[in-house]
Amino acid sequence: VNRLERKTEIVNQVLKNNAADWEETFYQLLAKNFGMKVNGEAFFELAKSLPIKILSKHKNNLMQLEALLIGQSGLLNEIFGDIYAVQLQREYQYLQHKHSLQPIQKKYWKMARMRPQNFPPLRLAQFTALIHQASHLFSKIIDAENLKLVLQLFQATPSNYWQTHYRLDLSSNKSLKKIGKSTIENIVINTIIPVLFAYGKYKQNDALQAKAIEWLEQLNPEQNTIILGWKKFNIIPQNAADSQALIELKNEFCDQKKCTECLIGMKLMQQNV
Repeated sequence: VNRLERKTEIVNQVLKNNAADWEETFYQLLAKNFGMKVNGEAFFELAKSLPIKILSKHKNNLMQLEALLIGQSGLLNEIFGDIYAVQLQREYQYLQHKHSLQPIQKKYWKMARMRPQNFPPLRLAQFTALIHQASHLFSKIIDAENLKLVLQLFQATPSNYWQTHYRLDLSSNKSLKKIGKSTIENIVINTIIPVLFAYGKYKQNDALQAKAIEWLEQLNPEQNTIILGWKKFNIIPQNAADSQALIELKNEFCDQKKCTECLIGMKLMQQNV
């Protein structure tokens, strides 16, 4: 709960910057999560530069959505030999003029020492597919009766071009590059549940806050270096609520040496007296 409360403050700040527009706020935070730690800020800046209202106008045209998102990222500012990449460039030039858009700088994106499935162009294509396939995503998540329905909303597969590409102008072996299960669960844990919890507080709706915690308890625990550290002490999280609690404990108490503010720390110190 401490972790959700702290994340609520972050959501509220973005909400304030968006004049209390929850759809725009959710879209921006979702984009940031798609970029993960390495390119999260680049995705966030991209989303802020391209309002969801503009994307909604082109929602039924997948190629136009790709042109908008990839073009606005600055990753189309190259000379391509690939026919599809050139088509995206032309489409973006038209849409850029139509909507008076200014792309973010390409330098924001990091690709060094990155697995191909995490390359920014592919992640942008997956994000595009999600927007194309799921309309009114925020409202559907708020109204969802169970977690299974939410997970199904993210079963998105990018256009055929990306089945043979990780990057523009560079072909690869054919594979179905849909959004993976672990990525979807990461999005639910780090974006959907915090926003749902924050929205519940904003609306003074205890049921929405309880649903956010309930969904956390239904998800598998995260696997990262912090959780591996806890496992060395035989502390094994059983679900994502446990792993989120352990991450919060490590980052906000252990690392900050707030032992006297922590019930566990206090007990350990009493044992050593």
